[in-house]
Amino acid sequence: MNIRLITIIYVCFILYVIALANQGELGYLGVIVYELPYTDKMGHFILMGLLAFFINLSLKCSTISIGNWNFLKGSFIILILVTLEEISQLLFDTRTFDLMDLFADYLGIFLFGRLALYFKTRFASCR
Repeated sequence: MNIRLITIIYVCFILYVIALANQGELGYLGVIVYELPYTDKMGHFILMGLLAFFINLSLKCSTISIGNWNFLKGSFIILILVTLEEISQLLFDTRTFDLMDLFADYLGIFLFGRLALYFKTRFASCR
């Protein structure tokens, strides 16, 4: 299975989870996430981190320059979308905007983006 197919499947999964959360229909997953300490933050870190990982690998870890800064293109795109999604939670009665969720998202995006870059450089020599 190639990385682009995995990325498409994962994006669909994330969109499904977001739709369920917006409707307040997470079921047992919602109970686990909101009842166990820090599970919500770990979920944000891992889910958005993996999203950045797969997207960056799909984009071959290409970069974008803004001023003197270089960013992984996939991480930059996910960072913008995640920020907009977190802000959009202000529009739903079933959701709450949380800066710590956003921080966990950003940390996951950054670290898993770096991991994607490591994978690209480490395994490029194996081809």
